[in-house]
Amino acid sequence: MNKYIFVICISILFSCQQEKVLISEDVEESLKEIVEGETFAYMEKDYHEWASYWDKSNDVLRLDVSDAGFVQRGWEESSENLKIFFEEHPEPITSTFENSNYLIFYDVNLAWVAFDQTWTSQSGEETVAKATITLVKKESAWKIISYTAIQYEAEDKTVDTLGRE
Repeated sequence: MNKYIFVICISILFSCQQEKVLISEDVEESLKEIVEGETFAYMEKDYHEWASYWDKSNDVLRLDVSDAGFVQRGWEESSENLKIFFEEHPEPITSTFENSNYLIFYDVNLAWVAFDQTWTSQSGEETVAKATITLVKKESAWKIISYTAIQYEAEDKTVDTLGRE
């Protein structure tokens, strides 16, 4: 009898453990594709495509730390401001960008992606930023809930906003 109780207790113990999520290259690549897809949609000024990458809740936060920086809280404010910007400036962005030095953490329903982003204009001028994106999984799809970009001078090689080890 004690043997059966022991087996039942062990079974209950193992069934109650939180699901472990292994970091896989597939998930990391999927998160990178979302990050880049959102940027490409922004560059094309495609509001509907850009919006498809975002969560539509009041928890949305967009933060830009630059000379023209801003903070926008909630989907309504954030999306409306960008929609107006796209309508007033419909021409696509012709600069190119490259993301590098990704740092990715995720669990079942939450992901955090940090990276360096370098923009190069048609004239060769570079703009660089450290960026972080927080994503939540909703209905089996990752959605951006927070985006922070910190711009700095390209020639300042000592900037370390991500604190790499």
